[in-house]
Amino acid sequence: MNKLIQEVNRDFFKALEKVEASGTPGREIVSSVNNRFHQRGCVILTAKGNTPFPVFIKPYFITRPHMNEVNRITHHIMNVLEKVSNLYFSHPEMRPMFNLTDKETELVSSETGTKRFIWITRNDAFMSDDLKYFKFVEFNTDSPGGPMYSDIQTELIEQTPVMDELMKKYYFSSDRFVPQIHYNLLRAYREWGGKKERPNIAIVSDKGATYPEFLLIVEDFRRQGYKTEFSTPEEISYDGKRAWAQGMPVDIIYRRGWIRNWTDVYDQIKPLRQAYADNNVCVVNSIRSILATIKSLLEHLQDPKIMRLYTAEEKEVVRKHVPWTRLVTDRTTNGMSGRKVNLLEYIRKNRKKLVLKPMDLYGGKGVCVGPHAEQAEWENTIQIGMTTEQKYVVQEYVPIPEEDLPEIDQDVVWKPKKLNQNFYAFGGNHAGGMCRTSESPIINISAGGGLCPMLIVEGKKD
Repeated sequence: MNKLIQEVNRDFFKALEKVEASGTPGREIVSSVNNRFHQRGCVILTAKGNTPFPVFIKPYFITRPHMNEVNRITHHIMNVLEKVSNLYFSHPEMRPMFNLTDKETELVSSETGTKRFIWITRNDAFMSDDLKYFKFVEFNTDSPGGPMYSDIQTELIEQTPVMDELMKKYYFSSDRFVPQIHYNLLRAYREWGGKKERPNIAIVSDKGATYPEFLLIVEDFRRQGYKTEFSTPEEISYDGKRAWAQGMPVDIIYRRGWIRNWTDVYDQIKPLRQAYADNNVCVVNSIRSILATIKSLLEHLQDPKIMRLYTAEEKEVVRKHVPWTRLVTDRTTNGMSGRKVNLLEYIRKNRKKLVLKPMDLYGGKGVCVGPHAEQAEWENTIQIGMTTEQKYVVQEYVPIPEEDLPEIDQDVVWKPKKLNQNFYAFGGNHAGGMCRTSESPIINISAGGGLCPMLIVEGKKD
């Protein structure tokens, strides 16, 4: 572990002990942060209604040099994703590698009005705090969640007496995501050709698990003086010139959720589809962003023929930070060592080194983590991937980092939690990070996980 991070972590424990010794129980701090977080509307929507999820008062600390390295790597990764996505249009013969459905193919053909495909993304990774390993396991370029939840959580945790104590010794900084998203929505709108000083914004998605977050972002944009509404795709209307949401003419659609929020209700969203096809509304992210989010694309990022498009630094980043990945089919391919293997046989024999994932689902659905699964479960998942319409990818297993985080039992107890480091990028630029946590190797908020803010340690005070 990095020495500075070791020291900060130890000092966090000491700061909590000092605060408790002064008369403020740790359980009250944990409880207060969670209550305030949930009172602010940070919940997920389940079958039971609005449901709280856990917040941890201990941040994930990262040094400034390491965050600068993440910044550098992200810059090159975003350039690579744009280059490879563009192959869909510049080299039509390569379209099969994107594995689009017929509906997705039709939507992707629509003009977007902007050169960039990916304006808003969250690139999910596993990394050690000394950066001895750092691998992007997924690129959530379709339309990632969590920015407002993370902003509010970071704000609340920075105000705790424990952090007040820790800030006497260290300089910290943190990132806020929703203001950056708003800025990039406006950037995309200007590039698209929009002229209004304050364009009207519609957040468009289904009313799924993170619907409460959409409403918080609506409130935030309105506070800044922008007319903003939430709408489902089915509720969008179109008069041939303007798209409309809840009686408001729409200039920008901030597309949230995922592509199946459109394709699963395809026949019911003809007005939205037509407005998009006519390029009469600026959609961010455009549907073209799905070209980079499909998990099977990671296989092609390291294809020597495609890597000819990359700069030397981009090649180095892809080789080092993109894990070995293959679409699960009955074929011969290169294994992780570079030697030719029968893929199905290779998967069956190397469970402890691999992970199986549905190609286009989210929320951890259907994922089987080899080192944490029994062989029977592993074999069954392979069978599902070979005999159903749901395609799977197999990916190199990346070690899942763990850290002790404080929970409330009768008092504060420290429990080991698995961490997934998530880094946002907006307009092609690194925008900061946050963590999702779970006791399960399948880490997802809607599946019972929690959030942990990421704070940058800038250095010690004199």
